[in-house]
Amino acid sequence: MEVSLENISKRFGYQWIVRACNYHFPPGSISGISGMNGSGKSTLIKIISSHLSPTEGKVKYKAGEKWVGNSDIYKYLSMVGPYTGLIGEYNIEEQYDFHFKFKKKSRDIKFEEFREWLELDIHPTKRIMDYSSGMHQRLQLGIALQTDVPLLLLDEPTSFLDNHAKDWFYRNLESMAANKTIIIASNDKEDFALCGKMYDVMELKAIS
Repeated sequence: MEVSLENISKRFGYQWIVRACNYHFPPGSISGISGMNGSGKSTLIKIISSHLSPTEGKVKYKAGEKWVGNSDIYKYLSMVGPYTGLIGEYNIEEQYDFHFKFKKKSRDIKFEEFREWLELDIHPTKRIMDYSSGMHQRLQLGIALQTDVPLLLLDEPTSFLDNHAKDWFYRNLESMAANKTIIIASNDKEDFALCGKMYDVMELKAIS
């Protein structure tokens, strides 16, 4: 999936959150977006996902030789961020089954294999609303990584993870990154270890 941001700006009321962003994310790349809190990283991720419309500019998506419209991009992506969530009334197996009714798996993994791969000790009947923040985040990341889509958007992916969970995430992100375009927005430098290119949302240009 190739993603291009052309003169993207976003204003809320009288305040511009991002201005004139021209970023290009090549297919199969892993890129990072850095910046201080409140600098517009999450806003950009939401615009790329088409959950939020820009005030100015446009986002273009290309999957192979096919151009994808904003109204269809949800079919091609998975996203994890502080503002995304799971169904609180479900347990882990119900959430797993529900998600993969609508999205394909990246590999043929059964639920018990998924649960073991997740390396998370969760009672099978425990409702997601009763999970800790770290458990909830890890389940979100696990489902996103196992989803067969060409675009993966990660906003502060390790914000609630302990060191063991971070190691699990970095290890699996690297092993499952093939054929995906991955965009990571974060304040944590460790989250950018796999990134080939970095953008500073305040600088409006690539910094590496």
